[in-house]
Amino acid sequence: MIKFKYQALKDNTKIIEGEVEAQSLREAREQIRKLGYVPTKVYIESSVQEELIPIQNSVSKQVEIKHLSLSQKILFTSQLETLLSAGIPILEALKNVESCSSDLKLKTICRNIAKLIMTGSTFAQALKQLYETVFGPVYTALVKTGEDSGELETTLQRMLVLLKKQDAIKGKIINASIYPGVLIVMMLGLLILFAKFVFPRFAGVMSFSGEELPFLAQSIVGAFNFIDNFWWLILIGIGALCCLVVNLFKNPQIKSKWDNFVLKVPVLSEFITYINLSNFMTVMHISYDAGVPILSGLELAGKTVGNTNIKSKVSCAAKVVRAGKTLTEAFANVMPPALNSMISAGEKSGTLGKMFHDCADVIDKKVDMVLEALTRLFEPTVILILAGGVAFIAIALYQAYVSMLGSLF
Repeated sequence: MIKFKYQALKDNTKIIEGEVEAQSLREAREQIRKLGYVPTKVYIESSVQEELIPIQNSVSKQVEIKHLSLSQKILFTSQLETLLSAGIPILEALKNVESCSSDLKLKTICRNIAKLIMTGSTFAQALKQLYETVFGPVYTALVKTGEDSGELETTLQRMLVLLKKQDAIKGKIINASIYPGVLIVMMLGLLILFAKFVFPRFAGVMSFSGEELPFLAQSIVGAFNFIDNFWWLILIGIGALCCLVVNLFKNPQIKSKWDNFVLKVPVLSEFITYINLSNFMTVMHISYDAGVPILSGLELAGKTVGNTNIKSKVSCAAKVVRAGKTLTEAFANVMPPALNSMISAGEKSGTLGKMFHDCADVIDKKVDMVLEALTRLFEPTVILILAGGVAFIAIALYQAYVSMLGSLF
């Protein structure tokens, strides 16, 4: 049996402390509820935790997983949430996910977390220690809040909403890029066809009379001959350029300047703003419903914001709230006026959680509208570029044809 200390609400007003003996965290919470209390925090005595540190470290050293895709996170979270909602203990749920999953990464994660739980750690503690960089600070912090309050299943349901929303946005961006991508591939295919097969035939006919291909045709053939002979050099150059860009964006000043620049580009600025606000407001809604204090929720939600300009505004909002101001005042420079008025209404009526949810829905609709506008703007641009490429090939072909006729007659 393990000794668990707890903090709980008595009669929904008074916070009390105590300890119980149980075989698992779930059993400890059940005992506390049987006493008529609402558990807010349940944890193992520090002396037990100190004994477990060497064991936990030995497990973490074996972990090599550094990344999970969104679909893997969704699969892990949904399977675990389903099993926990059915009343299955966390250890048994992890073993079920491990045995049923065909994904080697998920199997390893379940196995290693289960090992730590069997030594006395909570699920949140094991997840944070082993895989905080994999799942992210927002995920691990909300799981801890859910476990401390005894609502882990509900918290996992809320996390699923966030993960599926991120996956949906990613899918929409990919779908919007397919049509322009196909047009660009067709353009490149046309250039390769003329450079490798058509213009060389013209050159062969014209060589009998000592004539050469016109400049445009020669430039196309020469460019593709260079690619054919020095493709390895081009790949090295592309790799070096990518590394340079990545390193440049690691510089806070350069990234800040770029983020400020994209927020000044019409249409694109709206898309960047609403994409960042979508994740931000969803986490605010999830953390608020999970019982996380507003200030902590703001700090968690701020970690989902990628644009440095918007992130700095969120940090300023947290300072305003810390100073005792309302959320409406804090969000004055973060949220659009219409959304901020909804937050104000939620604060005054005591329905802030519902307003966070409604704001997230409004922002998602705005993301769809702006993405559609970007697609409509991008498609004609790609078509114009394609038309320019086709015109370039047509002029080169016409010049080559005229020159060939001149050499024959």
